[in-house]
Amino acid sequence: MSAAEVVENLLEHHGVKGMKWGVRRKATVGPREVIVRDTRKKVKTSGGQGHPASPEAVRARTIGQIAKKSGTKALSDQDLQTYARRLSMEHQVKRLQYEEKNAAQKFVARALGRAGNRTVDDVSNATSKRIAARLARTAAVAAA
Repeated sequence: MSAAEVVENLLEHHGVKGMKWGVRRKATVGPREVIVRDTRKKVKTSGGQGHPASPEAVRARTIGQIAKKSGTKALSDQDLQTYARRLSMEHQVKRLQYEEKNAAQKFVARALGRAGNRTVDDVSNATSKRIAARLARTAAVAAA
């Protein structure tokens, strides 16, 4: 038996291509079983990751793409109703999920929102001041 054959027989690969050392990978890839436990008015769940998009969600997004590219006049009344209803329901669910956040998560979301608004206000104020200064210079040059 040659050295190459010994090495060939000994080396085996037990990982996943691109896997990093120390990073664990979940054993299941597809939809997992959801476990629900009820503890004093609160319901804790686990699992539920890896589910594909529902056919209704795919249809609504397809209708949205048609509306974006060709305009809403290219859609039938039923398509428009389906799309509007889906977007409305997704918006309602997002609002409900925000209400389920704990106090710390809500605080961080509000703080980031306020910081973002302040940044936008600062940029718009600075831009409007620059535009006003430029207009004043242009008016002064035109008057002279």
